[in-house]
Amino acid sequence: MIEETVIYQCSNIGISGTTPVHVKQLDDGVFEARCGFALMGETNMSEEEFAACDYNPFHENFRDNYSVGIGEDEEKAIAKLKACMKATADSLWV
Repeated sequence: MIEETVIYQCSNIGISGTTPVHVKQLDDGVFEARCGFALMGETNMSEEEFAACDYNPFHENFRDNYSVGIGEDEEKAIAKLKACMKATADSLWV
C-alpha cells in the first residue's frame, strides 16, 4: 500500500483538524481512519509534540483528541470519520 496524505478541511463549528487524515489497514483487513482535532481551539499537545509525532494520530506518543472511522475500504473509513467528527461537534451545542 502506498502511503498517501489527504488533507480535509473541517466544516464543523467547535472543532478543527490538527492533523491530516491518516488511514491504516488493520490486521483483519478493515481500514481505520484517524484525524486529530482541537476543541474550541484548544489542544492537549504542543506544536513540538505534534511535530515529534509527525502529526500522526496512530503514533504511540500521540495524546491529543482524535476522531476514528472504521470501514471495509478507505472511503468508508473516511466517511465514518467525518460522521464521528460531526457528531462530536454537534454534541458541543446540545
